[in-house]
Amino acid sequence: MKPSLLFNRELSWMAFNDRVLEEAQDKGFPLLERLKFVAIVSSNLDEFFMIRVAGLERKAKQNPNFKQVDGSKAVDTLYQIREWTLAQKRKQAEVLKEVLSLLQKQDLNLQTEINTELDKDVILKFPHPKIQFFTNIDGFKSHPGGQIFVFVKLHDRFAVMSMPENTDRLVVKNKHHFILAEKLMASAASYYFPNETVLEAFPFKIIRDADFKIAADIDPEELIPKIEAALQNRARLPAVRLEVDAASITDGALSLAKALKLPQRSIYRYDLPLDLRVLWRIHAHEDFDHLRFPKNEEDVTPRSMKLVPDLVKLVEGHDILLHHPYDSFDIVVKLLESAAQDKNVVAIRQTLYRSGKNSPIAKALMDAAKAGKNVSVLIEFRARFDEDTNIKLAKEFKKCGIKVLKGMPDKKIHCKTTQIIRREGDEVTSYVHMGTGNYNPSTARSYTDLSMLTTHEGFGRDAEKLFKAFESGRLPRLFENFVTAPEQLHKKLTQWVRSEARRALDGDKTARIIAKMNSLVDPAMVAELYEASKAGVKVDLIVRGACVLRPGVVGLSENINVISIVDKYLEHSRIYYFKNGEHPLIYLSSADWMPRSFHRRIEIAFPVEEAELKTYVKDIILETYLKDNVKARVLQPDGRWLFKTKAQGEESFRAQEYFERLAKQRYKGTPLYGRFVKQKSDQLVLTNISGAT
Repeated sequence: MKPSLLFNRELSWMAFNDRVLEEAQDKGFPLLERLKFVAIVSSNLDEFFMIRVAGLERKAKQNPNFKQVDGSKAVDTLYQIREWTLAQKRKQAEVLKEVLSLLQKQDLNLQTEINTELDKDVILKFPHPKIQFFTNIDGFKSHPGGQIFVFVKLHDRFAVMSMPENTDRLVVKNKHHFILAEKLMASAASYYFPNETVLEAFPFKIIRDADFKIAADIDPEELIPKIEAALQNRARLPAVRLEVDAASITDGALSLAKALKLPQRSIYRYDLPLDLRVLWRIHAHEDFDHLRFPKNEEDVTPRSMKLVPDLVKLVEGHDILLHHPYDSFDIVVKLLESAAQDKNVVAIRQTLYRSGKNSPIAKALMDAAKAGKNVSVLIEFRARFDEDTNIKLAKEFKKCGIKVLKGMPDKKIHCKTTQIIRREGDEVTSYVHMGTGNYNPSTARSYTDLSMLTTHEGFGRDAEKLFKAFESGRLPRLFENFVTAPEQLHKKLTQWVRSEARRALDGDKTARIIAKMNSLVDPAMVAELYEASKAGVKVDLIVRGACVLRPGVVGLSENINVISIVDKYLEHSRIYYFKNGEHPLIYLSSADWMPRSFHRRIEIAFPVEEAELKTYVKDIILETYLKDNVKARVLQPDGRWLFKTKAQGEESFRAQEYFERLAKQRYKGTPLYGRFVKQKSDQLVLTNISGAT
């Protein structure tokens, strides 16, 4: 495949962050939600530089002529990223200024500029910052990444101020009025150096390479010590970007860059504060609920599910499909809490990738172990930026008697699976829960994901195989129902795409593929989709983030449509649909269509088999996303993402809003009332489990 048939992966990601910024610009959103999206743009960009840009910088240094899969030189892409970042930050600064101005009218104020006279009382009350003096600029190179410092240039030396211990970055001027600590310190630098001349003072932040590597053949017993050592060394990894909050790039900023061995193109100056993750704190302010999205209705929480026996009655031969956050993730939490208390539950097995801090799921697992149940957990210690949290959790688990499985040292384990074994008399039942998202109740409130709960014996045997593999360190090639990476997933997807192409060539005009994912960057899968398009297969792709496929090219991809939906919730579910004649295939998965997901991670895709649930996933979930004409952007052949154009007279339709409305109608006293839904004359017809309308 010619490189010109692919978009640049990094620039496609930058376009995704533009779409996030567009949400901050949406005047229909509550003010604090707009502020939240401003914060997300910054945290996204930081991680992008720490991983993707850092990797590109390494390759460019090793080989100045290194080319990416789209044919672009790495050095050229780095310059394009810089220009795009500066343009994105200019827009972000405009949006932040507008939102803060509107919030101030609501009596919520984040002050971004300091007047040393008017704010003198606040300055005098502020604890004295930590100060390090330097006569040699090279001393700055050891400062850790991700933290904010204040650079001070004096007459014959330099200084760096950092936050006093136990001091909040949001300095409270009054109950609803805040000042950023680094702004205060920089503006009041002369207070801290009373007998010296302050030539300049400005906040700065270093972004460092964060992608450390662990040897693939490492002994599992050595994995945690190696990761702990790598985490300590992360602060000393090469710098990738220097951010300064100053009126211009001064001699001081150039000196810092020189000490960090950064070229001038890696210095970034913005007209907005550094590290806008602090805005999350303002977003969460308890006195301003009216400036946030309303919380989900309580009736989406399964009030009747208190004990696992309730679950037994609930399943009774039916798989349960949950669409989070519209279906409350509390269902999964309560399931584990119930299992911990149920005297008939003998074993619980689970994978944890990102569980979050103070996790109720982790507590339920520990309670189960204390109650004498056999509990085993696979914790992925290499989950990026959650390594330390996961290591601490593993140590807590071991103290409680939980068996922490060793997993696969050469592969990240990214699949999301739980198995509960329950024995009642001579009958043993395996409850298997599988999902597209993490077992993290916090993020589950803001991520859209699908999960399934089943007592299907084949799924039970597959789950048992999977957890035995995590104990032995060897993954079997084949399962009854699971399709796993790295062994089978790429091969199976290729097979299914080619099967649709053959059907189309044989005259089947209904041949169709719909796939929803976070990223599509695997060149081999893109090539297969191009061939399917040329054969006449209609392909609809719902891709939240980076997409290297070029749709709408005559003779190549005119049958491929790509949309991206960025809205109130972060789209996170992965769904694969293949028409397959009269026998449609639908798989849910933890895997995106990326080389790392196919070849360097343990992932699973699991089938939706019940006819009603297949109809629900295809006709209600996927078709609803494709119908969106409010938040859907359509990828153009030239790489631009444009909001979908409404046909004349067409009413506005927003997928996430529809799902919220649907959830409120479906739940009427029991967790799964009306779980099967069908469409009739564009009106929802809800049926209960017995089939009565």
